[in-house]
Amino acid sequence: MKIIRFTRWLFLMCLLGGGGLACADELVASAPVLKNVQDTLQQRSPVSALAQRSMLSAITQAGDRLIAVGVRGHILYSDDQGQSWQQAHVPVSVTLTGVCFADRNTGWAVGHRGVILKSDDAGKSWAAQLDGIKAAQAILEASDEKNAASLQNARNLVTDGADKPFLDIQCFDKDHALVVGAYGLGFSTADGGRSWSPSLALLDGSAQRHINVARTLGDKVYLAGEQGGLYRLSKDARDFKSLGEPYVGSFFGLVVSPQNSLLAFGLRGHLFRSTDAGGTWTRVRVDTRQSLTAGTALVDGSILLVDESGVGWLSRDDGRSFGRVLPTQQFPFLALQASAQGGAVAVGMNGISFFTPDTLSLSR
Repeated sequence: MKIIRFTRWLFLMCLLGGGGLACADELVASAPVLKNVQDTLQQRSPVSALAQRSMLSAITQAGDRLIAVGVRGHILYSDDQGQSWQQAHVPVSVTLTGVCFADRNTGWAVGHRGVILKSDDAGKSWAAQLDGIKAAQAILEASDEKNAASLQNARNLVTDGADKPFLDIQCFDKDHALVVGAYGLGFSTADGGRSWSPSLALLDGSAQRHINVARTLGDKVYLAGEQGGLYRLSKDARDFKSLGEPYVGSFFGLVVSPQNSLLAFGLRGHLFRSTDAGGTWTRVRVDTRQSLTAGTALVDGSILLVDESGVGWLSRDDGRSFGRVLPTQQFPFLALQASAQGGAVAVGMNGISFFTPDTLSLSR
């Protein structure tokens, strides 16, 4: 049996503290010894008046609507820039870790136990398209029978069952999307999610390291994950390239700036910048030893990052330098979404907070 390594969310829960039973429960729920327990794949996400105060791990925009996802399968949507939220109908109760929308109506969410969900009504309701059991079987069927090591790995995935999470997703249009996750898992669709094809190129090329985040630049997708791994992948998930390992720690996020710079960030304030599509990386010093957990480009071209304490770090020079800013409510954040008003909505351990335009005045 493989030793279970933390997913991005599990790692951050324990790293940031306060995870307690939630951290332990999620670890137990995803362990291979419980692979036959299917309840979270079969039970609908519970409706709760406190859902917007629970742990939320990702946020995106669908037209003018904000959509956030998180623990227990919670998916929330807001039509007033995050001032009030409604809870969507979701068929599973696993922790959700990533969400994207290709247009106003069409989007996907991904999460633990290999779940992929789709919405065609702007996030109000969701249907399951894939889970870890089907994903493992698809990898086995796609594996080369002449490659004994890959074939055995695929068989192990089938034996383990639905115990591995997807961690992020990128939407390209209403038919095409790419999902990445733990142990180098990657799947793509070209038919709106009616079928999902595994990326053996990513699985093998990443040496089965966790892929925490995916971001699009031009016609390529850039990936970042554990052990300093940075990668480039074609949108069809077939053409894979390693971009090196500028440090030995994990990366938790990537930001593509309006000037097409790439910023990769992670443990203990480590931040690296590339201006040549990932060919070379330069260390950027940020005045924090806290782990950097999320980031986004704002509407004015500034770049906002947050660290594990909930402090924001703002750059107005395309990521060359950063100054300290504070949100309206400070707690550990896991995702940011730029707002049309010039600030950002932040989600994390205690739900939802904001970096309003007036809070984004640089102070040291």
